Order: sequence, then structure tokens, then C-alpha cells
Amino acid sequence: MVFHDSWESFEAAAAGLFAAAPDRTRYSLKYRNADAALVLKVTDNATCAQLRTSKLDDIQQIARLHRKLAELASGRAGAVKELPPAFPERESASNSAARVKSGSGVVKKPQPP
Repeated sequence: MVFHDSWESFEAAAAGLFAAAPDRTRYSLKYRNADAALVLKVTDNATCAQLRTSKLDDIQQIARLHRKLAELASGRAGAVKELPPAFPERESASNSAARVKSGSGVVKKPQPP
């Protein structure tokens, strides 16, 4: 098991493993509370690439890696579109006040006339 020291080398190794055998390659993500670190692991039972990080900035890189590996695993490059931001900008007060709450607790937008 190899722990990579940089994100770029881990990403290249993970993409290489998935490109070589997408049907046999597994990807796991584990949070270790003891060291407050995130451990990413990609393996095909013969080769294993791992990365341990405690940087919060790596979250967007991990999301990009998820999309890339999903494309490689499905064999449909370009099919997985770019996702919207995880925390979109807040609505303006006037827009959120215009929403109507139904009896079921589901918030619905008012219908135009």
C-alpha cells in the first residue's frame, strides 16, 4: 500500500487504476477521528493507492475526483456534468418571502397567473 504525498500523484494513480480495470477497481473514503484526517483509497486488489489529508481545501478536489472516477467507471466520458456549488448563494429576502408554505410542510413557489 502506497501513501501518496501529493494530490496530483494520487489523482493520476487513481485515474490510471480505474482506466485499466473499471469493473474490478474500488474506491473508498474514510474519516479517521483519531487524527482528524480523511483517507482516500483506490484498489484493484493488486495495486493500492492511498492519500491521507487533513486539509479542508481538498474537499472540492475530492468532489472533482468522484466525478472523474464515475465517468471512468461508467465508460461514458463527459456524461457526468459539472455539479452546482454545494452551498449556493442565499436567496434574497424578497424572493424567499414570496414562497408559499403548503399544509404538508413542503415549500412551493407561487404559480404565475
